[in-house]
Amino acid sequence: MTSHLPDGLVPGGTSPVFTQDTLPDALQAEHTLASGHWAVLNVLEGSLQFVSLETGTEQLISAPDRVTIRPGLPHRVTLEGRLRCRIDFYREP
Repeated sequence: MTSHLPDGLVPGGTSPVFTQDTLPDALQAEHTLASGHWAVLNVLEGSLQFVSLETGTEQLISAPDRVTIRPGLPHRVTLEGRLRCRIDFYREP
């Protein structure tokens, strides 16, 4: 987890908008981004817990906040009730 994207990344797509009912189980389980791939988790409504499994820190992300996720960071999210979120993906050129 970091506060911003590095310069020079190329947009790589956007997820659908997920709700508390459609958030994939894979996002709630431990996972990482591949080398050279970054993501920005945008909370559009409600909140969720972002858990860095590397450091053990948990951060409550509430709308309209977002979190930038670096390649290789083991992480997961935990629902906190009502939610709408989207993930924007980026890659190194």
